[in-house]
Amino acid sequence: MKKLRAVIFGPQGCGKGTQGLLLSERYGIPLVGSGELFRAEIAKKTGLGQIAEDYIRSGCLAPDELVNGIMSSQLKSLNLNGGFLLDGYPRTVDQAAYLQRILPVNVAILMKIPDALAVERLLSRVQCPTCKTVYNTKAVPTAIKGVCAVCGGKVERRADDVESAIRTRLVNYHFMTEPLANFYRQKGTLLMIKADQSVDYVHDVLVRKLGKLGFSA
Repeated sequence: MKKLRAVIFGPQGCGKGTQGLLLSERYGIPLVGSGELFRAEIAKKTGLGQIAEDYIRSGCLAPDELVNGIMSSQLKSLNLNGGFLLDGYPRTVDQAAYLQRILPVNVAILMKIPDALAVERLLSRVQCPTCKTVYNTKAVPTAIKGVCAVCGGKVERRADDVESAIRTRLVNYHFMTEPLANFYRQKGTLLMIKADQSVDYVHDVLVRKLGKLGFSA
């Protein structure tokens, strides 16, 4: 059986976090978030971690060399021989090329949605700050208004989920990350999904397409 060694990417609000969790559970592989790895490097107070913390505090994007260095350090500490799904890395073509050298992927899942839908979804997004569970006040509301169904915490809107900030992030995505599609298309590993349907429908399509590529749960 082929081992799924994948990255998942798409614009904010496309549902890649939700689909990442579902795929992780179905295929029994770890979902590796770049944010968690960055925080782990910072917590270790390494040289790279201290530099990354300075970038985060200043609100500036970290350069590819720094991101690649941290990801390389952290990924080496994980047991990914049985497969993996990366979320949040790579974000640029240079990062993708680096990843192919240190940890080749065999599927790159692109989840596509229109910008208008991304804005609509993010303006309706709330999150539990305690367990990080995400809800959508329109599509996936909490069982009790304002209360997390997982841990009972109080859900709230993220500070950066305002329309002006969302549109800025979308511009950055189209400029920096969307070119990954051509990179992985040339590698023959791109799997594009229209993610403007329900969670269950998108997941079913993903699983069917992965099945056709030889990946079984």
